[in-house]
Amino acid sequence: MAEMKTIEIDLDVNAAIERDRLSFKETANEILRRRLLGERESGPPREASAVDLESIEEPGERSTGRWTVELGGKRVSTSNLKTAYRTLLLLLHERHPDFLQAFSEERARARRFVARAPRDLYLNSPDLAKHHAKPLTAGWYFDTNLSTDQVARRARIAARLCGLRYGRDARILNGLEEI
Repeated sequence: MAEMKTIEIDLDVNAAIERDRLSFKETANEILRRRLLGERESGPPREASAVDLESIEEPGERSTGRWTVELGGKRVSTSNLKTAYRTLLLLLHERHPDFLQAFSEERARARRFVARAPRDLYLNSPDLAKHHAKPLTAGWYFDTNLSTDQVARRARIAARLCGLRYGRDARILNGLEEI
């Protein structure tokens, strides 16, 4: 194994590293080696992550701050609240395969948190699905018409369903502030 050196980086550099991540199993060193030295992975191919960062960010999405998702010591930078929320849900689904089914049984007033069909998200206003239901992963949709407070409440419920404590094991940050 090559000798390793610890370096300090600022949040912008960390965000750039996270944007170049090809899978959650790729280390920061591997990302920098690939980007700076033009090296490809050597050895046997790694198992692909069920959640690829490239598929999380939607083309043309508006950047609205510096959002970060933290789960189990890993950090993923995103460009907006909607993408941060989606990232958290996908990471929880990756770690806990029964999570989405359990989360679909939760709801706030007349909205489900996730559903198998867009129209099932909005119990009293199915017409909202046309503009606000977005694909989460194969066969699942999530509501994107949410305020920061609504996402924070749902993120806490999601963490609890997976046996995690929000703020310690999982959290979403806007800049340096936890939502």
